Amino acid sequence: MSPFDQALAALVSVVGIATGAAYLPQAARIWRRRSSDDVSVVTYLLFLGGQAIYLLYGVRFKQTPIVIGMAANMIGNLAVILAALRFRTRAGA
Repeated sequence: MSPFDQALAALVSVVGIATGAAYLPQAARIWRRRSSDDVSVVTYLLFLGGQAIYLLYGVRFKQTPIVIGMAANMIGNLAVILAALRFRTRAGA
């Protein structure tokens, strides 16, 4: 692998982890407010589905940077989904 390809692979991994961490402020906000009424769980579930496909692709074709990035994104995304479901207010309650 050329030095450029190695640097690009490292950058993809770092960016993947950073974008996964980008979900954490939303999860933290939900926990602080104890409310997720203004968060679309469906949107995050759709993101999760796409991330799962990318993760599968990365595993299948042995693309470690994609696997790292998508795993980090899925962890962050799941943090939001689980927090949102935990603090979802029931209609009529």
